[in-house]
Amino acid sequence: MGSSNIRICLLFLLVSSPIIELFSEQQTIYMRNGQILRGEVIQQTATTMQIKMEDGKVKQLNKKEIQRVSYKEPTAQEKKESEEKIKQQSTIVEEPPPPTPEPTKKSELEGDKGASPYTIDQAKRKDLEIYFGAGLGTYRPATENYLDHVSAKAGNLTGATPMQVDDPAYKRGLAYSLGAIYYWKKFAFGFAANHFAGKTSERMTVYGGNSILQEFHGTFPERQNSLKLDVSYLAFSNQRLDIRPSFGYSQFWGKTVDNNTTANEYYANSLVSVMKFNYDFLEILKGPSVGIKATIRFGERWEDRVELHYLSLTGAQYVGAVNNTATTDGTYFDYYRSDLTTTWTAKGFNFSNKLFYRWTYTISFWVGIQLFEWKYSINSMGQRFQGLGDITSPPTLDVVILSNLMLQTVAKSTAAANRASSLEFGVMKRFEFSQ
Repeated sequence: MGSSNIRICLLFLLVSSPIIELFSEQQTIYMRNGQILRGEVIQQTATTMQIKMEDGKVKQLNKKEIQRVSYKEPTAQEKKESEEKIKQQSTIVEEPPPPTPEPTKKSELEGDKGASPYTIDQAKRKDLEIYFGAGLGTYRPATENYLDHVSAKAGNLTGATPMQVDDPAYKRGLAYSLGAIYYWKKFAFGFAANHFAGKTSERMTVYGGNSILQEFHGTFPERQNSLKLDVSYLAFSNQRLDIRPSFGYSQFWGKTVDNNTTANEYYANSLVSVMKFNYDFLEILKGPSVGIKATIRFGERWEDRVELHYLSLTGAQYVGAVNNTATTDGTYFDYYRSDLTTTWTAKGFNFSNKLFYRWTYTISFWVGIQLFEWKYSINSMGQRFQGLGDITSPPTLDVVILSNLMLQTVAKSTAAANRASSLEFGVMKRFEFSQ
């Protein structure tokens, strides 16, 4: 084998071998961009080659950029063609050798990337949550049915005709809630609004002597709205559970407008008179609340939020009632208006349970139940009664005082309660602020 063939074999080994240490001999390297380099090949891999230039500098080349390698000196013609080709191209920016990876820093980055995007440091939060939900609910206030029971008791005490008050029937209506919670480190400031609506059906029967019977019945809408402001503090937190004691202040508005209640009076199975009633109820209650909020997490995307608050409320209920009575033969007509004011306190609770699914880092969907319930204690009840007969024969002062005293006594001994509940589906949006 000739010397030229031996050199060709060495050149093949130089290009294809993974890592080869070469003997020191000047070689000419022709680059694809036209540049000609002269130096000693001191090391190479399957993709790179390092050469020691004539000035002593070490240069690393990418094999993909090498056209060929020769042990011969470049000819004058080759040098001239290289200079012309380089002039036509932009200045070559030498590619520095790839930096040696740092295992420690890499592992730290991998650790950061491994953290769940849904993980929130509860003690360092600075974000805002806004939510809305809607569904079906019921509202069972102390309105007409409560006054029917008071009237029945008062009638029994005065020896009037006995009365039978049936339990009302309730029909579900629209319920919705909306609110916002701002988290600042371990504190959370909340705002919540709730709406409950439904329809109530009432029935009452008055039995009189000599085959006299009166039947009262009606169906009417009722609704309640509420607002609550509260502040809570993160007392305990771990990967699965948060506990926050809470203090708040709430206000409730109850509204009932009944234009449908009627009463028919029968004598010996014959209709003798008809009555038409119009009722307006307005109730306002407000007061503080204390409670606890708990968040239970299941994996990355599911969490259950449970709240229980004790309510201590005070307020009043205002009632306006109008009655029109007429006999079927047209021989009698009467009109009267009654205004009733009740002041009372209420003790009860608010329970809420919402199950959240975190669809994205900032958007969640939820389903939950809401319950408000309390019992009243009557402070006072007063009634002002005006009819057509009072124009000519107004009641004496002692009769008014005595009737109101009896009414107040009976009202205090009659149970009164309020209950509102709902099942809702909703969505929540989270806005994160810079730390």
